[in-house]
Amino acid sequence: MQQGLIEVSGAFIFLLGLSIWDIRTMRIPHRATLLFFLWELIFTSVGGDLSSKALWFTLLVALLWGVLALALGMGGGDFKLLFPLALLLRLPMEFLLMLSLAAAIGGAFSLVRRYRLSKAVPFAPFLAVSTLVTLFYQG
Repeated sequence: MQQGLIEVSGAFIFLLGLSIWDIRTMRIPHRATLLFFLWELIFTSVGGDLSSKALWFTLLVALLWGVLALALGMGGGDFKLLFPLALLLRLPMEFLLMLSLAAAIGGAFSLVRRYRLSKAVPFAPFLAVSTLVTLFYQG
């Protein structure tokens, strides 16, 4: 279940690019998210984790959390970003830890910057930072 240096390095590049793009445009490109998903799908299947029940449960948690978050105001790009992140983290508890950390960091940022609920905040950077923290905590 440990990710290799190549997988994590590629994920870092994807997350950095998507975060910068989200900050600048408030959008996450479909193609980049799809490429990130395919990147993680390759490493997950090569590592033999694709048949794991924990991985499928993690993807289900990503779907359910994403649907709830969409209803509460999260953008569609952030929703799609959850699936490659679920493949990267592979375990439901780590995925939930990442989501909790992203929400806490995003909430703290919004409080410090005094954002109103009506103002959109790019969420990909918070997902990226919390994913990297979770990966290093896991390793």
